Amino acid sequence: MSRPERDPRRRLSRPRLPGETGEPVSVGDAATMIGQELGLAEPLVFTRIVAAWSDLVGEAVAGHSRVRAVRNGVLEVVVDSPGWATEFRYLESDLVARAARLVGADVIRGVRATVEGPPSGGDGSAAKPSG
Repeated sequence: MSRPERDPRRRLSRPRLPGETGEPVSVGDAATMIGQELGLAEPLVFTRIVAAWSDLVGEAVAGHSRVRAVRNGVLEVVVDSPGWATEFRYLESDLVARAARLVGADVIRGVRATVEGPPSGGDGSAAKPSG
């Protein structure tokens, strides 16, 4: 028994979803659509915030933090100790206002800091914010 010839243009992976056109989509457009489904901000928003991070939070804070994502209006930040996470709770309203000037009003509505990674102190102790 031989298999019938298959049309090479026919899709084998899954049936089309409602609203799917079947037309090719650029990688950039596909990434944007996936990001929207996941609640992520436009890639340009994330890029601008990362590029201006030191200016937004200051050198000292930037040295102990990094931007993880912008999801559903929340700027997700990773910090290296609980003290810096507390600092972000105090900075939240100022940071939201600064971000609004950079990427537009209501794009960033809140900040969430998560402690991750080893302490930054060279002697094994956690660095704490001064002031």
